[in-house]
Amino acid sequence: MVYSNLRPAEALLRLSRLGIPYVELSYDNFSTLRKSGIDFTTLVNEVMNIHSSISSKVLIGHLPYGELINKAVVVSEQDKVIRELRRWVEFYSNVGIKVAAIHIPYQLAGPSDTSITFPQKIRDSCILFFKSLVKLGREYSLVLAVENRFERGIFGYLPYDLLDIINSVGDDYLRLCLDVGHAHINGISPKEYYKILHPNVVLIHLHDNDGSKDLHLPPYLGGIDWDGFLSTLKQLGYNGNYVLEVLCNDNIQRCDNIVNLLKILSNYLINSLP
Repeated sequence: MVYSNLRPAEALLRLSRLGIPYVELSYDNFSTLRKSGIDFTTLVNEVMNIHSSISSKVLIGHLPYGELINKAVVVSEQDKVIRELRRWVEFYSNVGIKVAAIHIPYQLAGPSDTSITFPQKIRDSCILFFKSLVKLGREYSLVLAVENRFERGIFGYLPYDLLDIINSVGDDYLRLCLDVGHAHINGISPKEYYKILHPNVVLIHLHDNDGSKDLHLPPYLGGIDWDGFLSTLKQLGYNGNYVLEVLCNDNIQRCDNIVNLLKILSNYLINSLP
């Protein structure tokens, strides 16, 4: 995401040259380029051709979100969504990815829905979807990490929504991704969010914002209480993955500068965690 204007392979090469040891492969780069007419297979082959020769290791991936994943709200569409996701899971497995973040499906209510029954309908369809999808994760030994949504008031933005999914599916290949920025947008302290979820969290997305928009700023440049959050992680012994999920779609020099800033922040985080 820190080079969202580059082709995925180009972004990986640049991160490797700047000495970044571990990377999350973002969906954003693929999504933007596919909209411009570049097919999935071409982008995948470019990554496959260079991933074993660079020093950066791609350990985390982000599965598609938006239009594709939201189709899974309709139960009759879930098999089609999973067939498309299979291509991504196979690709991620081939480059050595062990954990992949995934969003919770959602669509707006229609005129025939009610404010009482609609959230339950979304919840029930999501549970069915993840029960099917986790079989794909198990097949490829890829842990799927369900991420909290940033839209306030919908299923999946509260910590107990995520626990409901985990407990209902009951599979070790379905765990949780805590997106710190999303929690902050929803007015929930990330440290309190983590206290509820911590036995199930295998991935944390670290980025900052102003409490209203999903800005994907570097930590400490927004309104999140980072010292309190890091202290909570240390207190509860977090031993999973974390990703500095920071956006840059500007000129290359500015993005390089952000990467170098994130290297400094990463060293600080390593020293702050268990």
